[in-house]
Amino acid sequence: MPDGLPGEDSAQGALFAQLRRLGDFHTRVRRAGQPSLAVLARAAGGRAKTTVGEWLKGNRLPQRLEDLLGMVDALRTAAMRHPGRIDEADRDLFDDGTWRTLHMAVAQERARLTGETVRAASLCRTREWHEERRSCPDLPRPLTQWSPRDLGVHPAISGGHDPDHGAAFVLPAYLPRDHDRRLRALLDRAAHGGDTLFVVVQGESCTGKTRAAYEAVRACLPDWDLAFPKGPTSLLALLAADAIGPRSVLWLDEGQDFLTGKQGEEAAARLRGLLELPGPIVVLATMWQEHRRTLLSRPEAPLHDPHPQARALLTAGVTMHVAASFPADVMRDLRRTADPSLSTAALTSRDGELTQTLAAALELVAFHESSDAVPACYGKAVVTAAMDARRLGHGPELSETFLRAAAQAYLSEAQRAEAAPDWFRQALAHAGTRVKGVVAPLGSVPDPSGMGARPGTHRLADYLDHYGRAARSYLCPSAPFWAAAAEGAGSAADFDALADAAALRSRYRIADDLRRRAAERGHAPAWAEMAQFRRDRGCHLEAVAFLEKAHAAGDTGALTMLAQWRLEDQDLDGALQLVPEITRAEDPQSLLCLAQTPELMGDDEDAERYARKAAELGEAEALTFLGRRRLVTGDRGAAEGLFHQAIAAGDHSAAFELARMRFAEHDVAAVVAAAEQAAELGDFFTMGMMAQLVIDVDAAEGCRMARRAADLGGVSPAHTTRLSTWENLVRQQGLAVLADHALRTGGESAGEAVLWAAAEEGDLHVMAWLGQRRAQFGDRAEAERLYQRAADGGYARALLSLARTRLEAGDTEEAKRLCHTAINAGQSLATGALAEVYEKCGETNRAGLLVLYGLNPDGTPADPWLPPRAGHEPARGHEAIGGWMTIRQAAAD
Repeated sequence: MPDGLPGEDSAQGALFAQLRRLGDFHTRVRRAGQPSLAVLARAAGGRAKTTVGEWLKGNRLPQRLEDLLGMVDALRTAAMRHPGRIDEADRDLFDDGTWRTLHMAVAQERARLTGETVRAASLCRTREWHEERRSCPDLPRPLTQWSPRDLGVHPAISGGHDPDHGAAFVLPAYLPRDHDRRLRALLDRAAHGGDTLFVVVQGESCTGKTRAAYEAVRACLPDWDLAFPKGPTSLLALLAADAIGPRSVLWLDEGQDFLTGKQGEEAAARLRGLLELPGPIVVLATMWQEHRRTLLSRPEAPLHDPHPQARALLTAGVTMHVAASFPADVMRDLRRTADPSLSTAALTSRDGELTQTLAAALELVAFHESSDAVPACYGKAVVTAAMDARRLGHGPELSETFLRAAAQAYLSEAQRAEAAPDWFRQALAHAGTRVKGVVAPLGSVPDPSGMGARPGTHRLADYLDHYGRAARSYLCPSAPFWAAAAEGAGSAADFDALADAAALRSRYRIADDLRRRAAERGHAPAWAEMAQFRRDRGCHLEAVAFLEKAHAAGDTGALTMLAQWRLEDQDLDGALQLVPEITRAEDPQSLLCLAQTPELMGDDEDAERYARKAAELGEAEALTFLGRRRLVTGDRGAAEGLFHQAIAAGDHSAAFELARMRFAEHDVAAVVAAAEQAAELGDFFTMGMMAQLVIDVDAAEGCRMARRAADLGGVSPAHTTRLSTWENLVRQQGLAVLADHALRTGGESAGEAVLWAAAEEGDLHVMAWLGQRRAQFGDRAEAERLYQRAADGGYARALLSLARTRLEAGDTEEAKRLCHTAINAGQSLATGALAEVYEKCGETNRAGLLVLYGLNPDGTPADPWLPPRAGHEPARGHEAIGGWMTIRQAAAD
C-alpha cells in the first residue's frame, strides 16, 4: 500500500479511497477537455503534475490540506460550468468539511503510529545497535555546530589589502537568485511535512552550489540535525546503523563521489531505501551537471549498465539548477556595494561569473600557467598530471605514487636533469600554495576514519579540473603518464575509466593493459570489454576465454553476450545450451535480452515469461517491451497500462511509445503530456520528435516543444561542447524543427537565422552544422572558416570536417594532422578518418595497422600485438574489421 498504511479501514485508506473517487470523477470530466492536470497542479499550490496525478490515483498523501482543497475547488469550478455534471452520489466529493475531517484523521493516525513506533523501537534497541551507531565516524549533530567551511563552502577572496587577512575564512554577503527561492520553498514544505526528500543542487564548478545549499538549510531547517559523511564507506555505515532519523539533513557535497566507484551502486540503493522511510528527512546533494547526466544516461550496451541504482535515485529526486553567472544589472550594482569581497569580484569577473572569481578561480589558473621556472615547474607538472587524470576519468582522489611518476610526462629533459633529490616535496609544496589565501591547485583529502588528511592522497581544485577539461581537450598524454596510471591509479573504476579514455584515443594496447588491471581488481565487465575487442579483430578463441573469465568474475551479462556471438556464428544449438544457465542467474537485463531474441525463445509464451520476470526484478524496459507486444496484437488498452507502469519505473522510452499512440489518436494534449513525462526522466528526444509532428497541428505548441528539446532542460549553448553525440543529435532535432518552421513561415533567410542565433550564442555543434550546409552549397571557404571557429572553441568533431575538406583539396598532410588532433581529443570516428587518409595516400598497410592495433603513445601506428588471424592482414587496409565502413558511412549520414 502507498505510504505504508495498509487497509481501507484505516484513516489513510479512507482518504485514499475518497481520492480515487475524485480521480474517477476527473477522468470522466477530463474527456470534455477540462480541467487538465496542469490546471489542477497550479491550484494545488504549484505542485508537479505527476504529484497531483498520484493523489488522484490514491497512491500518495497530500501533505498540505490547503493544496488538497485548492485542487478540489478547481475541479468543482470546472465541473459546475456544465450543469448536471455533478451527480448526487458525487456531491460529497466537493464538501470541504469532509476533506478536512479525513485529512485530520490521517494526521492523528500518523501521530499515534509514529509514537507507537518510536516507543517500540526504543524498547528493541540493543547494546550491539548502540555500539554500531557509536562506531560511525560522521554521526548527525545539530546544524548550529556546523560551519560553512566544515560543509565544503569555498572561502572567498577578501577584497582587502591586508596581507595577513588571507588566512581568515571569508564569507561575503549572500545574493539570493531564482534557484534559492525555489530551493527554500521546497525545504519549507519539508520542514512542515512528513516526507523524505532527495534534492540535487546542480551546476558547473564554483557556481555556488554548496553555498546555496548551506544558506537554504540554515534558513529553513535551523533546528535540525545534519550528518556529513566524508565518503561512500562512511555513508554506508550511517545508513546501516539507521543513524539518519526524522528532522535530519544528510549532506552529500559532491554527490557524484558517493554514487560512482565500487560502492556507488550500494550507496544509491541504500539511499533509495532511506527515501521510503517516514520523515521529515532531507538528503541534499551537490553535483556537476555533467556528472548528473552521466549517471542518468543509459549505456549503449544494455548488459553492462554501471549506474541503474544511481539513475533511479536521481529520477526520484528534485533537481535545482544553479546558473553559472549573475545578470549584468546585478554585476553593475555590486561594484558599488560596501562588501569588499563582492565589489572586488564584480570588478574583476568576466561574463557575470561572480562566484568563480570569489573563489579565486581566475587567479588560480594564472598561478598555475605561470609556474614555468625551476622549481615551480615541478609543481606545475604534478598539477597538470592531476588535470589530465581527472579529465580522462580518474576519480577525485589521486595518489602521490601516481603523481610522482606521471609528472615527468610534463617536464623537459633539462628540467628533469636539474631536479633536486627532494623535487617532489618541492612540487607538492608549490601545488599546495593557497592563491590569495583561498584555494590551492592541489588540496588534501579528509581521512574517512577521523580527523585530519589522508596521507599520500591529493585532490585537484574544482576550477582547475573544469579549466583543464577545456584547455587540454586536444592533448593526449605521453607514455610516462600512461605508465604511471598503470601502476598508481586508485581503484578498479579508475583503471576502467582511464582505459575508456585511452581506447577513444586509439591507444588500444594501453587501454587493454588498463582494462586487465581493472579486471584483476574485481571489475568483471572489463574482461568482457577485452573479449569484444578481440572478437572484433578475429581473435575468437581468446575472446571466448576472456568472456569466460568475465562470467567467472561475476559479470551476469557475459553468458548472454556469448549466446549472441554463437547466434552470429550460426551456432544456434550452442546458443540454446546457454539459455538455462542465463535464466538461473535471474539477471533482469539478460532475461530481457533473451525475450528480445526470437531465435532463443521456444515460443511467444517464453518471451512473455522472461520479460515478465525481468520486470519483476526491476527492469523497467521490460514493461515497455511487453507494451510493444500488446500493440502488435492490437490490445491498446493493455499497452497503455504497461507504458504507464514503465514510465513510473523510470523508462523514458515508454513515454515515446505512449506519445506515438496518442498522436495516432490525434490527441495533441496527451502527446505533449507524454513528451513532458519523458523530459522529466531526462530524455528530450521524445520532445523533439513529437514537436516535428505536433507543429503541423498546433504551431505554437510544436515550437514550444522544439525549443524545450533544443534546450535539453537548461543547457547553456556555450556548454554544448560537453554534450554527448546523442545529446547533440537531440538538440539538433529541436533546432531543425524550429528552423524548418521558420523557413515555411518566413522564408529561407528566417530558417537560417534560427541556426545562426544558436551558433552566435555559443553552440559550436550548430556552427559546424552551418559549415556543412555551406559546403553543400559549394562555398568551401566559408565552410572551412566555420569549421575552424567551432574547432577553436573546443568542438573537436569539426576537425574531421576540416580534414575532409583538406583531403578533397589534396592537402593530405594537413588532413593527417587534423585527424591526429581529433584522435587525441577522443573523437571516436577520427581513427577511421585517418585510415581513410592513409589509403588515399597509398599507405594501405599503415591504415590496416591503425584500425586493428591503434596508436603508440607517441601517435605512430602500433605494431601487431594480438595473436595473428588469417584473413585480417593489415595490408587489406582500414576495412580489415568487418562492418567498419558501414559504421563510418552511417555516422557520416
